[in-house]
Amino acid sequence: MIRFEHVTKRFGAKTVLDDACFHIQRGETFVIVGQSGAGKSVSLRHMIRLHIPDAGKVWVGDDCISEASGKVLSRCLDRFGVLFQSGALLQWLNVEDNVCLPLRQRTKLPDAEIRARAREKLEMVGLADAGAKFPDSISGGMRKRVGLARAIVTGPEIVLYDEPTSGLDPVISRQIDLLIDRLRRKLGVTSVVVTHDLYSALRIGTRVAMLDHGRFAVCAPPAEFVQSENPVVQRFLRAQGIANLGDVEKAFEHETENNPD
Repeated sequence: MIRFEHVTKRFGAKTVLDDACFHIQRGETFVIVGQSGAGKSVSLRHMIRLHIPDAGKVWVGDDCISEASGKVLSRCLDRFGVLFQSGALLQWLNVEDNVCLPLRQRTKLPDAEIRARAREKLEMVGLADAGAKFPDSISGGMRKRVGLARAIVTGPEIVLYDEPTSGLDPVISRQIDLLIDRLRRKLGVTSVVVTHDLYSALRIGTRVAMLDHGRFAVCAPPAEFVQSENPVVQRFLRAQGIANLGDVEKAFEHETENNPD
């Protein structure tokens, strides 16, 4: 579905990605973890052509998006929905109109159909009654959910999440994680998540990739990831108090009944 082939990206004298290689399979949740500044968000931006590699190629299906232009590039980008770290909601539009925005920009659907689809996605993220509210009147967790509804309203094949739990308290963070997992299963999308939160990564990821000094040091299913002897992985696990997957499950066990549908 998405493939990085020997991707290198530099910003001035700093090499952020260094011969990075990985392949994301259709339908999985691929989670990229690492320290701040490791290149996690830079990797994500390459997938939607916000960055172009200095060397190497980025593929989306059979299309090389890093070299695409015109209709091919548009076709690639239409396959994506993106939840930005800040939510990136327009403050002068209410919740429903924020979710409607991608459909208004990218389709010629009648307004009634656009609003119906927006309301459907808001219900899917547990915000059926929030459409008339404005972003500055809702909580940070609700803003993330509005951003997620907007990311999926066009029916994308791939959803990118840039630090989806950043700035949220642990309870709301776990609810967002459960929602991401539910939407992947319900919609059949491929999910790519960038996070520094290992609890999130190990709970929702089908594979977890550790980015260190521009390279992917470990890429493995959660059970194998926590058993890795890689010292970078072990330091990251210890820093967040994770000894095994049981520690991760305990963080979620009290949230299951309260997560948004």
